[in-house]
Amino acid sequence: MEEKQLLAALIDAGLRPAPFPPGALPLALTPGGQALPHLLIDRGQNRVAAAAILTACRAIGTITLDAGLAARGDRLAVAAALAAAGLPRPETRLTCSATAALDTLGRFGYPATVLPVTAGGEPIAILDLDTAEAVLEHREVLGTSHEALSLIQAGAPATRWPVIVVGGVAVATMSGATGEPLPALARELAEAATVTLGAAIVAIEIARVDAGLVVWDAAAVPEFRQATAIGSHSVATAVAELAQARLTAEQTRPASEHELIPLTTTHRREAVTHGVVLTA
Repeated sequence: MEEKQLLAALIDAGLRPAPFPPGALPLALTPGGQALPHLLIDRGQNRVAAAAILTACRAIGTITLDAGLAARGDRLAVAAALAAAGLPRPETRLTCSATAALDTLGRFGYPATVLPVTAGGEPIAILDLDTAEAVLEHREVLGTSHEALSLIQAGAPATRWPVIVVGGVAVATMSGATGEPLPALARELAEAATVTLGAAIVAIEIARVDAGLVVWDAAAVPEFRQATAIGSHSVATAVAELAQARLTAEQTRPASEHELIPLTTTHRREAVTHGVVLTA
């Protein structure tokens, strides 16, 4: 649904976008190796593939609208950058084993939250010791080696607001679980976190803890079907305007190259015409 809204908004902005499935074609890593999109909007659900595609496209000069460090890194990199920038954060520890995680949870107390280091993994609220042992043992014994790594954050706050930021401006939010409206400070924190991450499009989750508001997490691919606009623009419209602005600022290619022939089955193994595409 979000992708349909984005495609419609891009068309309304005078662009001719198309979806770009990650498996559509191999990507050259050198300029001139093949024609690639002039601008790529990251909506990739497979974050491993999406990060690789972003790296390849940036290497040959494609403009990308993505979540910056949150799109190409992992939660550890994001948490470290936010902390280094001095933004308010929950008490957080990196743990590399179930034993270390259990020790940290014991020090923090319950509830607490386990966040997989790998991008895209769902946070897990840990309410008691029994839950902690079951979750951590499963991740360490049955998961991959990456799943032994976790960020442990103190608390499991009920009041959280995902704030969608486009081009450095908060444009939409989801109501917190308690229905509390978005505080002005939460918007400011989300915008500041976006600058730190170098993100063009991102959802920054702001949470209320005992000490006040903190930057809790970041999502590289925001869901905005049920989001409430903060200003006059929808998320899709804001993204389309940002795409148009980035293309306008780029003066090295003719305006005709801002269009794209739709990626049909026939075109998938051919070179992609310069234009605007959305990864899926």
